[in-house]
Amino acid sequence: MTHLPLWFIPLFPLIGTILLGTIAVVSSGAKKGPSEGLVGTLAVLFPALSFAVVAILACSMPEAGFRETLCNWIDIPLFRADIGFLFDGLSRIMLLFVTGIGSLIAMYSIGYMHGDRGFARFFAYINLFLFSMVVLVLADSLLLTFLGWEGVGLCSYLLIGFWNQDLKNCKAANKAFIVNRVGDIGFLLGMLTLVTIGGSSLLNYDGLAAFINMVIGAGEVVELVLPLSLAGLLFFIGCTGKSAQIPLLTWLPDAMAGPTPVSALIHAATMVTSGVYLLARLSMMFCLLEHVLLIIVFVGMFTALWAAIAGLLQNDIKKVLAYSTISQLGYMFMAAGVCAFDASIFHVFTHAFFKAALFLGAGAVIHSLAGEQDMRRMGGLINKTPVTACVMIFAFLAIVGFPGFAGFWSKDLILERIFVSGPILGPIVYVVGLATAVITAVYMGRLIIMTFFGKYRGDKETEEHIHEAPAVMLFPMVILAFGAIFSGYLWADSIGLTFFRDSMASVVGHAQALYLAANPAAHVNPVIFAALGTLAALGGMYIAWKVFSRARIIGVKGASTVPEGSAASWTFLWDYIHCAFIAGVNILAWFCDVVVEKVLQAIQWTIAAIVEILGDGASILQVRKVRLQLSFSVAGVALLVMLVIFSGGLV
Repeated sequence: MTHLPLWFIPLFPLIGTILLGTIAVVSSGAKKGPSEGLVGTLAVLFPALSFAVVAILACSMPEAGFRETLCNWIDIPLFRADIGFLFDGLSRIMLLFVTGIGSLIAMYSIGYMHGDRGFARFFAYINLFLFSMVVLVLADSLLLTFLGWEGVGLCSYLLIGFWNQDLKNCKAANKAFIVNRVGDIGFLLGMLTLVTIGGSSLLNYDGLAAFINMVIGAGEVVELVLPLSLAGLLFFIGCTGKSAQIPLLTWLPDAMAGPTPVSALIHAATMVTSGVYLLARLSMMFCLLEHVLLIIVFVGMFTALWAAIAGLLQNDIKKVLAYSTISQLGYMFMAAGVCAFDASIFHVFTHAFFKAALFLGAGAVIHSLAGEQDMRRMGGLINKTPVTACVMIFAFLAIVGFPGFAGFWSKDLILERIFVSGPILGPIVYVVGLATAVITAVYMGRLIIMTFFGKYRGDKETEEHIHEAPAVMLFPMVILAFGAIFSGYLWADSIGLTFFRDSMASVVGHAQALYLAANPAAHVNPVIFAALGTLAALGGMYIAWKVFSRARIIGVKGASTVPEGSAASWTFLWDYIHCAFIAGVNILAWFCDVVVEKVLQAIQWTIAAIVEILGDGASILQVRKVRLQLSFSVAGVALLVMLVIFSGGLV
């Protein structure tokens, strides 16, 4: 069966990057930048073309998917790698929302970035970001995935620090880049471990799956579980960096320094979902690694709870959403930790819609308030920005899991899978996840109430200029709001809709079946979980309304949005831990430099001096003078004769 070439998908954003980058460079010396109409058209056109190719391929894809090898990449003794693409159920779902939501964010950015001198440069970075993410998802091997993995890391650095005139933005970009490089070391070492186990063929996803099946068939799982666990743990370290899990999560809140569309792109549709995607792609390996899965569950659980509490303590509207993203990612990792990879990716899918809607809505609010981000200086905006308010309220109902909205289907499914995963651990993790859902409803309810309800708390001059966002920004927001409502119906078991589950079965179904065979799940009534999830959402919303609708919120002009006191201690907990770790490393480095190196140098110099002195002394006796050497010989013979005589002779 013929189909469009898979390389068409990354080709279009790459062309967009080249064209927009050329326009940005050519116009860099001009006082006035290039035409925003031309740049905006190109910026949206190429991601949209990429989305169109994905949609066409998605409609004609067979169950086994499409595979395509472009060319040989590396071919040396003992190591071979090709550049190839894999389009299956997992990559289809990921690429649909990466390119689709990416195109909507690019359209929104036309209005948000209007008048910025770096307009063309910004969209060149956006297209490069989408190109890198497409390569990451479409790759048929870990090595090519890593190329896209590093590409999105580079683009996050460029976009977070886009307004580089501000030192704070530059520091945030550096932090994101460096923290992610720490995680990337785990990815690299994970690949090295796989190569050590079975050669370069294990870096190919199909090759790794075939190897795992062979190991299971031969009954050699016990012999290889230790090195495979090491590889799995190293890959998970890479995932904690990219998807902002404990302890490598400190970069993501600081990433809010970039333009708001960047936050939507990074936090909703692309970069932070990479870690969850990698776990699902390597599901055949992880399903055998029970101890690694246990670590993933606990890391996801603590991350979700910690970030939810941190979100409750923020005053910056974008920081609330940043910690919300970290918390939701914790849910995805909890699901992956109990081998519910399909449920994990389902939440990735629904989260992409409602979180992108929330970020773009927050951007519209900031745009209408001339850059204001402090929720204490907002309020009553539902009257002046009704469309933005409706979009954010719909997305809010989705993220808290209100019945019928997208998060209701995906989050409750995760909590159900967690509960049935084990007789003791499952219920414990479930309770923590349910408590986190309550806190989510509280802090998101606080955001909605402080932003859109009550009286406006900002200055009068700003109030007079509050306006709804332009149509080019509202259109993507409305589309995403519809996604926040209806995307969950792709997998709604209670009404017989299982398209998403069936689509993922060919990729993760076998791995999940192997895990369930070793860890049988109890049968429970899903209606109970739906009811408990709904009570958690309604309870959190009620608490938020009772506390914050009547709270006396004072908007102090010029006040910092940074939390203070105990709120700061909780918010910056992992920053403090990182600083303590760095301080410890610095002390160790000082000890090695000043003490160890100096002591070793002193010992080295002492030994060298002794050897030199002894050498100089011996050299005196080795001068090339025949008379002196003959005299020494005669003296030696005389000494021996005297010793013989005085000792009583030869006998």
